[in-house]
Amino acid sequence: MNLKLRRGLLKVSILVSAGKAIFARSKVAMVIAAGLILVSSGPAAHAITYSTTGAPEQSGLGDTLGSASIYDTLQIFGASGTIESNTTSIVLNELMFTAGPNAIVPADYVNQFSFTENVTVSDGTSSGTTVLTVPFNLSINYSDTLTIVGGSRISIPVGASIWNIVVSGLSFMPNPGGSEIGFLKAQVSDPLATPLPAALVLFGSGLAAIGMLGRRKRSRNSTGPATSAIT
Repeated sequence: MNLKLRRGLLKVSILVSAGKAIFARSKVAMVIAAGLILVSSGPAAHAITYSTTGAPEQSGLGDTLGSASIYDTLQIFGASGTIESNTTSIVLNELMFTAGPNAIVPADYVNQFSFTENVTVSDGTSSGTTVLTVPFNLSINYSDTLTIVGGSRISIPVGASIWNIVVSGLSFMPNPGGSEIGFLKAQVSDPLATPLPAALVLFGSGLAAIGMLGRRKRSRNSTGPATSAIT
């Protein structure tokens, strides 16, 4: 075989090898691109929102003067907001406590007062509403103290999730008279783990399968059938 023919066959061999490599890489690229398309074309996540209705004003708390006192009044305003992926605490209500003289002698009211409101959580597709009851205590003296008792818990099913909301405690410091504003907060969490999107799982499985096939092929090539010498 002359030198010119050998060079031609060598070029052809190089081109064939390069074509195989390009084809193999293109298959991987196609799988990667398909996976990215599947993941990006999946359903968009909706924002999680919540809202509270608030509750009717409670007036004349602990009133022993026998009159419709405007003092020791609690106003409960509703609130709303968005629950992000890193949200652990939300504002349930803005509260206004107005203190003043409405009792003859000091008194403590424990486990006697509470307010009730509706709490709604929505994921944009479905929503759930649950009734929340929040107890509070009142101490009447020359300065009055109102304390929201923490620990009230509700669970709100929304689609495939269940949102847990636990009320945090709040205290209005001794108030000799006038109005004081506070924000009632709650801890919020979704205990259900969010599964990986199905498209992402398929994408990872496809890459793993290609990798295994590639390793098997290289293994077969490196341990090809032994040939015996012809004598």
